[in-house]
Amino acid sequence: MLLSLTVKNFAIIDNLDIQFHDGMTVLTGETGAGKSLIIDAIGLLLGKRADSDLIRFGENKAVIEGSFSYESSLASFLKERGIDQETESIIIRREILSSGKSLCRINGSLVSLGEVVELGEMMGDIHSQNDTLGLVNPKNYLHFLEDDAVREDLALYAQTFKNYRTLLKEHETLEKQVTESKEKEEFYKFQMKELELAKLSVLEEETLKQELHQLSSYETLVELLKDFHDKIQESDALSNLYSGLQTLQKLEKTDSRYQAIRTNYESHYYDLESVLEDSLLKISNLEYDENRVEDINSRLALYSDMRRKYKKDTKELVSYYDQIKKKLDQIEHVDDYLAELNQKVKTSYDETMAIALKIRAHRQHNAHALEEELMNQLQDLELKNTTFEVVFKELSNSAVFLSDGIDVVDFMVSFNKGEPKKSFAKVASGGEMSRFMLALKSIIALKMPLQMKVFDEIDHGVSGLVAYKIAEKMKAIAKTSQVLCITHLPQVASIGDQHLKIKKQIIDSRTITMIEELNDSSRVNEIASMISKGEPTPASINLARELLGSHSE
Repeated sequence: MLLSLTVKNFAIIDNLDIQFHDGMTVLTGETGAGKSLIIDAIGLLLGKRADSDLIRFGENKAVIEGSFSYESSLASFLKERGIDQETESIIIRREILSSGKSLCRINGSLVSLGEVVELGEMMGDIHSQNDTLGLVNPKNYLHFLEDDAVREDLALYAQTFKNYRTLLKEHETLEKQVTESKEKEEFYKFQMKELELAKLSVLEEETLKQELHQLSSYETLVELLKDFHDKIQESDALSNLYSGLQTLQKLEKTDSRYQAIRTNYESHYYDLESVLEDSLLKISNLEYDENRVEDINSRLALYSDMRRKYKKDTKELVSYYDQIKKKLDQIEHVDDYLAELNQKVKTSYDETMAIALKIRAHRQHNAHALEEELMNQLQDLELKNTTFEVVFKELSNSAVFLSDGIDVVDFMVSFNKGEPKKSFAKVASGGEMSRFMLALKSIIALKMPLQMKVFDEIDHGVSGLVAYKIAEKMKAIAKTSQVLCITHLPQVASIGDQHLKIKKQIIDSRTITMIEELNDSSRVNEIASMISKGEPTPASINLARELLGSHSE
């Protein structure tokens, strides 16, 4: 449950620190005092997106922090994310910055908004008037037919559906490619033959370029080699070096200290002699073939022509040849390819449909249970002549899969005896929608034991006996979880275990929201004011005492 809430610089809230009790807490106050801002602040702690426009004028950031009681069911969530869980409570903090960014922390650890949302879904539920409006949208109806079995199957369905769509797209793409390729089949055959005859190779082209470079340098090589040999032979350099070696040998015999020098010199001499014997230095080994030059130039010209014609480099031409070959192979064996792919599509379709039908069976079972449970709840809320049915509509094309299965449902309802059932979106008034949603929330409350449930004017549009019934229904929910409720009805306000009054004041020419926890005396005055439109009267005070007394008995 929510233990405390601190709100700073949030719209007209300057600095509020609220302590909450278990059971049912009611929040009352005039319109515009800031009641919904309190709910919005709690919503931020449960993962609602932040809006920098809500930062109080003149401030750089807004801060909302809430302390929630620790539940063992949340231990694995905290442990997986390395969040401190030594404390007896869970503290969620949101900071909204004027830059548009927001920071989220859980027990001091910086976390993502997604993680706050995930934690919030396990801790609380907020009902606003937008939720009631969303009830009339058939797109939201499947949500009320979900349970663990449906959610488990939906996860599996999502995988098979994705695979089916991938195969279906692959099939459509192949058919399109084959159609286009058949139109170009003769052209592809011509190109393939041309490229096949060309026998292009990146390695061959590079080798030819190197060989041509060598042949083109023939005359230069001959001149340089002649110059090299002239210098070596004219100076009789090698002979003189050998004479030097003989002298060192004599020195070594005379004095052994010259042995190392002689060994080093001798090694280099024979190395040099070996170098001079290298075939590359022999002019007679150089070859020059004019016909070979012409052949190479002719071959390289073909490469150049093909690059220019196809507007691709050699590497791309080689790859393009493989692509054409593959396309022609597909055209030739297209029936086999399509048959194989058709079988894969069919198999995937059957798998996806099987799971979708399993989901439908679960939903239909849940729909019957919902019909029975909801009728009982509606009876308690003075909708005794109501008939209700969940209708599964047939899709116009049974082969069409939706993201959440194959089901489209509508809530068909009649609130008046003798009238036919019609789509809920077309027949519900504001008060009926509120009671309908409260009935659904009561059913869901039994299946989802959340710490906290918040109702923002769910009693809007009702009065009299119906208001009492709504109050009793929320009080019943408060037996299993904490309930926070914004209300303008004295019948609802009087049933709460804790009563907070929200009001606004002008201090230093600025409007700020204030909050007061009412005691028995001030609570009588507040409820009396709600009964008598703002100012307590003796009659409204007596009625307020009667309302409060009836609930304390």
